[in-house]
Amino acid sequence: MTRNLPPLNALKAFEAAARHESFTAAAAELNVTHAAVSRHIRELEGWLGAKLFVRTGRGVELTERAKSFVPDVTRGFELIAAATETISSRRRRRRQQLVVTVEPSFAALWLIPRLGRFTTAHPDIEVVLDSSNRLADFARGDADVGVRYGRGTWNNVASTLLTRTRITPVCSPQLRDRLGITSPAELPAALLLQEESRRYWMEWLEAAGVADRITPEGPTLGLHLTIPAAESGQGFSLADDVIAGDALVGGRLVKPFEIRIESYGYYFVHDAARKATRPMAAMLAWLTHEIGETLEAVARSARAPEAKRRPKS
Repeated sequence: MTRNLPPLNALKAFEAAARHESFTAAAAELNVTHAAVSRHIRELEGWLGAKLFVRTGRGVELTERAKSFVPDVTRGFELIAAATETISSRRRRRRQQLVVTVEPSFAALWLIPRLGRFTTAHPDIEVVLDSSNRLADFARGDADVGVRYGRGTWNNVASTLLTRTRITPVCSPQLRDRLGITSPAELPAALLLQEESRRYWMEWLEAAGVADRITPEGPTLGLHLTIPAAESGQGFSLADDVIAGDALVGGRLVKPFEIRIESYGYYFVHDAARKATRPMAAMLAWLTHEIGETLEAVARSARAPEAKRRPKS
């Protein structure tokens, strides 16, 4: 019997896009480009002679005809998967994909050196890292979860505080010793390394009481670049104990002052309308543990010089 079947890849793209109501999320799941999903959808619409999606301001929505088509298509794929699993001699646990959005600085300076520990502990979870300064739109399916830096006030986003931060200047010990600076008023404006959001330096200089005397004039770099620049002795970067933790513990950076800004934090975020999945919960638990370990290591390294200076009884 000849079966009248549409192209299988087009059908897969449609079913994934229908489940997510997002071409972007479907592309991530199928490991293809957004353009490929769009092309498959157009191909299927042409084969069926029916419109399947309409674009909205928040993404895409199924047409009424498509809504009646989805359950049978999904059930068909589930039956094929179940039959394959039953007969296959290469059974293996299906890996679940988790798209994580983070800023480049957090990714490069903290997450990447540790990410292998998460994948080792959770081999059934495939992490897809979206490292961008762009604020991901969870409702559109840009990502499943993320780590954001700020005050925790984002619309339509569920946020869990991972840790409050203490922002303060850091520099190499060699630069500190060479300049011999003992107060914020002595900071050279040309050595204040700036990032795109320059408000942090102004907030810190105001907290230090020298905003009326010092205006940062150093080069403007991304935060993932100001930290390495500070390590190499090129100037002072603003940082917290998470983002600069490894360099502080390794002695490549020091904090010349105790003055700090404490109004920001790192937050674990996801779509407020979405129920947390097991991979999402696993990532939250892992981030909480790893950040705690980082902060404790920084605290231990700060106490070590004090212990060395303490006179023996």
